[in-house]
Amino acid sequence: MRHRVQQTVRYIGSAGADDRHATETARILRQLGADEELVVAGILHDAAKPVNTLLWHRVAGVLLEAFAPRVKARLASGDSTFARYLDHARRGAEIARDEGASERVVRLIARHHERPVTADEKLLARADREALP
Repeated sequence: MRHRVQQTVRYIGSAGADDRHATETARILRQLGADEELVVAGILHDAAKPVNTLLWHRVAGVLLEAFAPRVKARLASGDSTFARYLDHARRGAEIARDEGASERVVRLIARHHERPVTADEKLLARADREALP
């Protein structure tokens, strides 16, 4: 968990970090031989993350996931920046579905913060991790 917090802190450098992260995730997926649907999931996996997400939102999200997942689930409802950040995977999947993305892409976006089970999820998780600075 300490490693995840450190990654989160390093990740927050300047404006546009989420866009760079999405682009880098897609680049890594291409490099790993992923097909286009998986690359699309990589580009879109954080699309619903609020632009005004602050460092404390990210750190608190990591800590809640590790120590109080039920509390995190309760806090993820609503329209505050923190709620939208905590729930960005589900919200991003809904946006992707509404925009006509395949069910595979939608599922990958929705599950990108869950423990990866399928080969696709493992590849996306690897690229997501490696795309952090």
